[in-house]
Amino acid sequence: MLNGINLDGLEQYVKLITEKPAEAISSYCITAKWLGGVNTEITTHNQMVGSKEINKNFKFTIGEPEELLGKNAYPTPQEYLLGGLAGCMMVGFVAGASSKGIKLESVSLTITGDLNLRGFLNVDETAPVGFEEIQFNYDVKGDGTQEDYDAIINNVQQFSPNYRTITDNVKLSVIKV
Repeated sequence: MLNGINLDGLEQYVKLITEKPAEAISSYCITAKWLGGVNTEITTHNQMVGSKEINKNFKFTIGEPEELLGKNAYPTPQEYLLGGLAGCMMVGFVAGASSKGIKLESVSLTITGDLNLRGFLNVDETAPVGFEEIQFNYDVKGDGTQEDYDAIINNVQQFSPNYRTITDNVKLSVIKV
């Protein structure tokens, strides 16, 4: 174990999915339920990792600040989006550092982005609807060098599923209404 990462377990899992590619497929599902106003409850469903079903039944609520018709009682959809991105990138960073034998004392990741609400509210057809740029900054203390950390960040950008989902074109399909 290094930095809380089971490197032997990771090596065994990589061997498994190398030999049995179907075991590498991880399937996710959530249900969103409208709670009234601008609030939504999200419920996670069981996750499949290869042939193994993992029991999930987590719930979280999404809302908006008063300026966007909410009560500022819950994080916004964008905060969950950025939080999911940060969580995925953090796992990749810590696992990458651990696999290089780097002992970490602390890691924090700050992600920022601006939305032009004129686009979302269809006030200005030239205004973008989503984030035009998302910036991130790692603050790392450990026994690695800046060169090590830069290489790990580059690897995170190449292989973080959430990072790639945001940066690559992803097909979104409506199954039924």
